[in-house]
Amino acid sequence: MQQQQSSLVQNLYYYIQQRVDSDWSTDPGMAVLLSIVTCGIYGYYIFYKLLERRDLHLARIANMVNTSVALLKEKAAQSGKYELVGQELSQIEMVQRGIYDQSRERGAALWLVIGLVTGGIGILIGYYFIMDDMARHDQLEAQYFTLMSAALAKMGLSGQASQAAPNIPDRNFVVYLVLSLVTCGIYAFYWLYALVDDGNKHVEAQVPWEDFIYSALAAA
Repeated sequence: MQQQQSSLVQNLYYYIQQRVDSDWSTDPGMAVLLSIVTCGIYGYYIFYKLLERRDLHLARIANMVNTSVALLKEKAAQSGKYELVGQELSQIEMVQRGIYDQSRERGAALWLVIGLVTGGIGILIGYYFIMDDMARHDQLEAQYFTLMSAALAKMGLSGQASQAAPNIPDRNFVVYLVLSLVTCGIYAFYWLYALVDDGNKHVEAQVPWEDFIYSALAAA
């Protein structure tokens, strides 16, 4: 049992440390400026990086969640507190399935080719996937952090339970699409800015939550 828990702790640490590679971020203003200066060419690079971040981040979080839930169950069973956190575990497992189902890869390279071949049409469709996927993921991730915090507090592995709040705004794809078309693509630069900035804020906000969960579950 102890050896299995030790392995899970190591895996959890590994997936959390992967954020250095998966959770890419860049200055949104500079991304827009360089896209304008290069007549949109740099925008294709940012488009690729946004989709790549979406794919890598969602896959990493799915692995982190799966590992942390397995570790939580092991600790709950070992301490005889499985029933005590049964409600939280049931809800966490539902969120876990949602995060796993959403973690399927979109394919950054594929969508870059589609964007190059179809021009603005492929890019705007890709923008929709990035916007929608990250917003739904943000909601699920906030639920996961909140439920894990409650379970850890009940088991005495952390202090008072805390609630995580989603940090990606609910943006309307149709509004952004219409405004981009009406302004002949000018509004799409703001759209690009929002996609970069939303993702940056999301990956930055979860760092203390990930560290908190690791510290609580890695404790002896």
